Amino acid sequence: MSVTVVGSLNEDVLVRVDRLPGRGETVVGRGTVLAPGGKGANQAAAAGRLGGDVAMVGRVGADPAGERQLAALRAAGVDVTSVRPAPEAPTGTATIPVEDGSGENLIVVVPGANAILGPGDVDLRSVREARVVLLQLEVPLDTVAAAAAVAGGTVVLTPAPPQSLPAGLLARVDVLVPNEHELLQLAGGTPAERTPAELAALARGLAARTVVVTLGARGALLVPPDGPALLQPPPPVRPVDTTGAGDCFCGALAVALAGGAAPGEAVAAAVTAAALSTTGPGARGALPDADAVAGLRPQLPAATAVRG
Repeated sequence: MSVTVVGSLNEDVLVRVDRLPGRGETVVGRGTVLAPGGKGANQAAAAGRLGGDVAMVGRVGADPAGERQLAALRAAGVDVTSVRPAPEAPTGTATIPVEDGSGENLIVVVPGANAILGPGDVDLRSVREARVVLLQLEVPLDTVAAAAAVAGGTVVLTPAPPQSLPAGLLARVDVLVPNEHELLQLAGGTPAERTPAELAALARGLAARTVVVTLGARGALLVPPDGPALLQPPPPVRPVDTTGAGDCFCGALAVALAGGAAPGEAVAAAVTAAALSTTGPGARGALPDADAVAGLRPQLPAATAVRG
């Protein structure tokens, strides 16, 4: 099996604060932690930890932060041959003050080298021949569209950060993986609590072959092109930090699909991996391996059909 991830690599700068600052206010932080991040790199690391044959396509700066991101991906088993340094731009960063007690945060992202990943950078053998190409929207939209156009395998797209998607791009997507908020934005729905049946109806209005809506603690909703939607609850875990669970879900989904799993089985594996990823701190603090996922699978509740 093979998975190629085209997307972002960031260095996260985490700062603990007593409370988040208001507009124009200065607060004093306690300690700074540097951690690997970026939706693309997080998904690639999750897929690599699960034993997938994973390649990453992206850009970093020619700086120490870029070297740290490459080292972290190599340690997760990811081929970084196609992550090229960009002397003209620094590695992307995300500065994240985190409030003690509540865990609430603010995030300021500077794309840096991610912004110069161009369409010409993705016309690669690893994209053309991968069984699954995994995409997100933290790199330029025309680059995402170019990767989808040259991909010969299954195209999986996480529409985050949410933005309008051209019809031509959606037509190339085999599996669209929004969270509930992103689905509402794509479908033009008003923010409100929605039942699984209502979410399934919104998903069917999108021009994607299959939609998988991630629902956090409720699991995930698989909306196939034909037949009833399926709600897959997660297995029981004691969560510590949900940061990056959605990225772990996508990486695990890609590995399962690349291995020939049917959509329902792939979603079950992804829900299990994502649940395990919440049992440690940070986006990559508890990424599971295949044995951990297999060990928890017997505790996964059965999926239920959603009609309406």
